[in-house]
Amino acid sequence: MRKNRIVAGLVGVGAVLALAVGSATVAIGSSSGEQVQRQASAPAKASQGSVELAAGRGVKDFGEDGWYMHGTAFEFSVKAGAANDGKSDAATVFVSWPESMDLVSSAGESWVCATVAGGVECTNSTAVEPGGFWPDLTLTARANTMMQDTIDAYLRGVGSVESHVGVPFTFDTN
Repeated sequence: MRKNRIVAGLVGVGAVLALAVGSATVAIGSSSGEQVQRQASAPAKASQGSVELAAGRGVKDFGEDGWYMHGTAFEFSVKAGAANDGKSDAATVFVSWPESMDLVSSAGESWVCATVAGGVECTNSTAVEPGGFWPDLTLTARANTMMQDTIDAYLRGVGSVESHVGVPFTFDTN
């Protein structure tokens, strides 16, 4: 009896899906009644650059499983790239991390960094050509407690356009 109710429920779900698909097909048909398949297109938006994170000294990179850090200080680099649609006069990168982490140092040609709420914000006033990259930014950070979280980097663009990358990590003090 229970098995029959499950099968009936699945048939009902299939009918609802078929109805929804059929309605979508009718909605995109032409006025002459002929059906036309169209690719869905995303709304136009401003072009954005790119941002990448790379493990450095004191970090073991386990790919999709994230990073593992042991001890106190560790370093990683941020690579920021300009959008392809115009010359970029400067880059602003915000690196978000847990409040229990501190910035020890920053390095990279023309990068200026300051600690802000939730992480560190860095700017580079060097102009780069479309699709070009700013010099790598290397950050050294430390933590004094065990934690699992993420480090996220945001390349801030014109208006509200941002590029984002994040990596999960485990920090072990033992």
